Amino acid sequence: MTTRILLVDDEEGLRVTLAANLELEGFVVAEASNGAEALALLSKGTYDLLLTDIRMPGLNGVDLFRKVRAEHPNMPVVLMTAYALEALVDDAMSEGVFTVMNKPFDVSGAVATLLRAARKPTVLVVDDQQVDAESTAGALEAAGLRASVVFDGASALTALKGGGFDVCVMDLVMPGMTGSELAKQIKDGGVDVSIIAVSGFSVAELMQKVAAAGAVTVMKKPVPPRDLVKTIARARGQARRAR
Repeated sequence: MTTRILLVDDEEGLRVTLAANLELEGFVVAEASNGAEALALLSKGTYDLLLTDIRMPGLNGVDLFRKVRAEHPNMPVVLMTAYALEALVDDAMSEGVFTVMNKPFDVSGAVATLLRAARKPTVLVVDDQQVDAESTAGALEAAGLRASVVFDGASALTALKGGGFDVCVMDLVMPGMTGSELAKQIKDGGVDVSIIAVSGFSVAELMQKVAAAGAVTVMKKPVPPRDLVKTIARARGQARRAR
């Protein structure tokens, strides 16, 4: 199935070059030179993904993301920037943007990210405490992310092997299979997913083990939803570089 991208960038030369490269990779690309043009195109057509620069005159990329999220809540948005716009980037990642790519970027890596974003992957939340698991998933969904929950490691492995997930948020301390054991089995099984470990305890040995198994980070519970959403966006950006 062909992926339709709406590409927004006020720098014409860069936009035309990027559009051509993406079309060579099999994408169908529509171009807009600013946020207003992008919104007009969105009102007339259907797209699988929005790829927009952040720094633009008039409506910047983050404000465009917010407008698109309000009108097209299921459309993934990937931002790109060549500037150190920490505050804008931080806000966007904590509000549910898929990820942010720094210019200049490798086209092949960008293609992998865009394809993954267009598939609208789900975040799997693993926690034996049902209230915690469902609360975390609810917070992610409130930010526009897809989320699903399981309550033990064995169920998590079954779900992850079935595909459709790109990030796993797992509690470290669980009966039966601990988070570190689950992370090791994910790594050993070649499951392509980014791991974010969480724990209400300072369990140094488990933290070391989950880090050795490839976890992106370990976060202390209770994790503020804004911080978790931002960490997921960063993990998705790191996956673009690592895979």
